[in-house]
Amino acid sequence: MILFLANGKQIRGDLIASAVLRSDLAPVPITLEADIRAGDEGIDKLLAEGQSVSISGGDALRIVKSVRVAGRAAQGEREMTAFRITALLASCLPAAYVRSRAIIKESVALSAIYRAAGASIQSVDADFPVARFCCPVGETPTFHIARILQEEGGVVRWRAGRLQFIRLPDLFKQASSRTLPDNACDDVDGGFLERHTVPWFFSLDTAGTAVFGNREKPRAVRYAPFQDAQRLRNMTRSLVHRKTARIDFDGRIGAGDMISFAGGEKLVVVTAAHVFRTGTDDGGAADTFTRLWLGAMEQ
Repeated sequence: MILFLANGKQIRGDLIASAVLRSDLAPVPITLEADIRAGDEGIDKLLAEGQSVSISGGDALRIVKSVRVAGRAAQGEREMTAFRITALLASCLPAAYVRSRAIIKESVALSAIYRAAGASIQSVDADFPVARFCCPVGETPTFHIARILQEEGGVVRWRAGRLQFIRLPDLFKQASSRTLPDNACDDVDGGFLERHTVPWFFSLDTAGTAVFGNREKPRAVRYAPFQDAQRLRNMTRSLVHRKTARIDFDGRIGAGDMISFAGGEKLVVVTAAHVFRTGTDDGGAADTFTRLWLGAMEQ
């Protein structure tokens, strides 16, 4: 895995003890967790909270947590310090901070909501208008962005340096990125939990008449104000975890990609974690792989 510091210098591969780059269908779609040995003079200042780390594709991530770890590795007579960092995609990071001032918007695009929260994105591919958005003081904008994405029946993903909105049914219309054998994954079945955690919704119209979402399956019931029938159905539509796969390292796979199986089943990547390990100080083996959490659409 190739990482660059804020000064433009590449972090030597032997200094990266481990790194996990995650791609998610979330309002902040890229995160990095890494253990880095401070082998060069001054690198400790560049791994502090608030500094930036860039990945090979050019995307910048801002360090939000940095922990100095007492390492046992030594270079000559000098013991090497290590830092355990957590970094989030810099262009979306401001939307993940708790607000000291409320954000209240009506009839604005999703990109305008991100910018109102401090994000530096210029636009969103397949942007859509949001009728009403409210993030009160003391709450996090990303939570409320996730809610409006659910109301629209879609998700956001990071593609070619831009944020892209895509509806859940359209995820399953795209071409597959990879085909795996049927026995290459751990299967997950949880119908009992789905009935409790994926509810159907109802609302009231201006005349006080009840408006219902998808009631075809027995589920928990929730009330959602100011929603029409289409949004109520969208709110029940979701991606449900079906399989987990570990494959050879493939940094080209990201959240939102389609994975096919030899038996004909198609699932969407909800999270892709690209793992790079150079080995531990106590003799642990080096390893690189990609782990995929795959989901099917339920509605």
